[in-house]
Amino acid sequence: MKPFSIRRRLLGLLLGSLVLVWTAMLAYGYVELREEVGEQADARMEQSARTLLLLDLKRLHALVGRDREHNGKHEDGDHDDKHPKYVDFQVWSGEGELLLHAPGAPDAAYDPHVGHGWVSVGGSEWRTFALPDPKRGYQVRVFETHGARTYLVNKLALRMAQMLLIALPLLALLIWLSIRRGLIPLTTISRAIGSRSADNLQPLDLASVPTEVQPLVDSLNKLLERLSESIDRERSFTADAAHELRTPLAAIKVQAEVALAAGDEDQRRHAIQQVIAGVQRTTYLAQQLLLLARLDHVDAAQLQAVDLGRLAADSAARYADAAEDKGIELEVDAQDACSMQGDPVALSVLVDNLLDNAIKYGRDGGHAVLKVWREAGQLVLRVQDDGPGVAVPERARLTDRFFRVAGSGVAGSGLGLSIVDRIARRHGGRISIGDGLDGKGLGVTARFPV
Repeated sequence: MKPFSIRRRLLGLLLGSLVLVWTAMLAYGYVELREEVGEQADARMEQSARTLLLLDLKRLHALVGRDREHNGKHEDGDHDDKHPKYVDFQVWSGEGELLLHAPGAPDAAYDPHVGHGWVSVGGSEWRTFALPDPKRGYQVRVFETHGARTYLVNKLALRMAQMLLIALPLLALLIWLSIRRGLIPLTTISRAIGSRSADNLQPLDLASVPTEVQPLVDSLNKLLERLSESIDRERSFTADAAHELRTPLAAIKVQAEVALAAGDEDQRRHAIQQVIAGVQRTTYLAQQLLLLARLDHVDAAQLQAVDLGRLAADSAARYADAAEDKGIELEVDAQDACSMQGDPVALSVLVDNLLDNAIKYGRDGGHAVLKVWREAGQLVLRVQDDGPGVAVPERARLTDRFFRVAGSGVAGSGLGLSIVDRIARRHGGRISIGDGLDGKGLGVTARFPV
């Protein structure tokens, strides 16, 4: 998509709207002007007819004679339809006999109609007004060409159009200058952002920002705030990951050195086994770290309809052997039709981590329950065990990265519940931590909007 200029777009829209309004006003003014001029011309014709009726036939003959004499002394160009100097009229008797005919009047036939009308003679349109004289018994009929009527209207309309065409470039210049000045705040903000370094994520100053631009600047400030928080999280994550990986890597190095220095085959074998175990723990930790980082970039295209009950049952089947090794009775209670929109892989990781914690930290020969059900427009997933549990003051920190309860005696990465919490939030849900079975152990509940 090609970039566009707001300045040019505004200029085009404003000038286009202005020309459209001017055109409509000119058309409306032309119609109104034509009606007004027509009414005035009709009134003038009526006045001329009444004036002629005041004269008798002798004086009317004399008037016609002077008109013919004047027309004979002047060229045709001195008298035309656009500039009428004399009244064109006919005088008819009551029996329809033509008594008088002015030199400029058309050869129109007798028409007993009284008042205004139109007549076509020789391909020309004439406006007429007929007025009878009951006392003298004759009718005066006055004529005016259509061109004489439209000439003034067209001339006035042309002058109006010329004025508008002259004013348009001036208005365009004023509009362009106004738009340019009005967009200065955007240019200032653009320069302020462009001149910043990558490390400067401080919010932009809203004091000198126009009201219309404040929502944009406010959104930019919120984006900068989120970027700052994201960078802080990444830095913290990197530092914690480096710290957590340093310990197992150091242990692997020590065991490898022991294996190299060992003179006894059993001692060497034991050291190598410890190296393998350390590598496995480090690999698991790295996988958890990668998963946690990947959850920050969930693609909406991965979301699909997921049956949370079936997904929980599949997860329980995968952990059945681990539960049996510790003698833990794993119970699954999932209602039907517990579907939601989500990422099936991420939701499987959520259930796996909850079951892994319940089995890993549960007591030998104990009991663990996985339940899925609908409740008040939500899907609820809960995993409970009857193990030693976690003290209430420490439960709030269980979702922190790399936090492990002291004295549990179980190796772990400290990322399990942090991953669970992140997955739940990415799906618009939340988790809560409480008591386990019969007030013992630990219970983790995840709630998702349907």
